[in-house]
Formats: sequence, C-alpha cells, structure tokens
Amino acid sequence: MAVSVPFLTASGALKDRDVDPDVFAKRTRRVLLKEIVLMTEARRRTGTHATRNRAKIKGTTAKIYRQKGTGGARHGSRKANIFRGGGVAHGPSPRDYSYHLPARARRVALRSALRAKLDDAEFRVVEKFDFQRPSTRNFVGLLQQLEVSGSFLVIPAEHAESVRRSCRNIPRSAYCVVDDLNAYDVLRQQILIFDEAALRKLEERYGDA
Repeated sequence: MAVSVPFLTASGALKDRDVDPDVFAKRTRRVLLKEIVLMTEARRRTGTHATRNRAKIKGTTAKIYRQKGTGGARHGSRKANIFRGGGVAHGPSPRDYSYHLPARARRVALRSALRAKLDDAEFRVVEKFDFQRPSTRNFVGLLQQLEVSGSFLVIPAEHAESVRRSCRNIPRSAYCVVDDLNAYDVLRQQILIFDEAALRKLEERYGDA
C-alpha cells in the first residue's frame, strides 16, 4: 500500500507523492539497525586512551628492601601498582575499536532505515533544489514550506555545492548525496529531504531487489 509524502513542486505548490514502502523493505529490522549504529560509533572512536604501566614509570630498579627479615611482603620495585606513584595495572592502552558488518547487511540496514522513516512520516520530497547561488534564507523558506522544524538530512541525486552551502549553517542539518547514503546517516537525522531524482534513483535501485 502506497504512502503519501509531502511533495514540493518547482512552482512552490505543496502536493502529495505516493511512495511504496515495500520497495525499500518489507519490515523494519531494528536489531540490524542497532548493529549498524554500534559499528559506526565504534569506527568513530579514536582509541587514544592510555595509562602508564610500571614499565613506563621513571624510577630506580633497585630492590627497595631486602627479601627476608623485614616482616613485610616481598617487593622488588617501587614502581609496582600497589605503591603510590607506581604504574597502573591492566589499564587501557591505544587500540582500534573498528569492525565491519558484511556489505549485504549494510544494504539491508539502509533499506530498513528508509522504511522506518517512511512509516514515521519523516519523508519530504522536493521536485528540484533550485539554488543558482548559496542562500541560507531561501533554504529556510523551503523548510517552512515543507514543515520541517527538527533535524534534517538533505539528499540530492548529484552533488550541488550551492545546496550544500545553503543548508550547512542551519542548526541540526546534514547533507549527503544519495549514492553515499547509509543507514547511520538516515537514523541520525529526523527528517529526510530528497529531490525527485534522488528518490527515483532509490526506487529504481531497490524496486527489483
């Protein structure tokens, strides 16, 4: 069953456009979407945290007191972790947190994310982003016509520098060409704003899948 989404024509008229949600996915795969978010966040971690173990502490390596006869426990170095100023035991060290899900899983996740957005009425379509020169004011007017007040992701079919520069100064905005679209970007923003060519490209890509 087709879903009607707001469609802004080149003349400025707001109409409805039918989109078949089954083109993207039969259902929302929430577990897979969670895995995509976890993978993306893990790949963004710098992993530069570090502590100094006893090997990295400067100090003498001489035995602090004799082995026997003191009445105390045996110790060989003041740099041990139980002493004040000593090294940290089992502390974090620089590492790479990134991992990858299969390409097929990432494709299914994108389709599932698009289906979720369509089910939640968070699709907007513009016939064409007609910006001869960058203009944040004109883009704000376009958002008002589309009734977009939260975060949004602008998705053109081809890169348009004037469009990117028009929306980049608006709070909670994002920009991504349709060929670079991924599930994480779709989930991160509330409203998706496609141009007609970008949406048709997705429908053709997934229509026979």
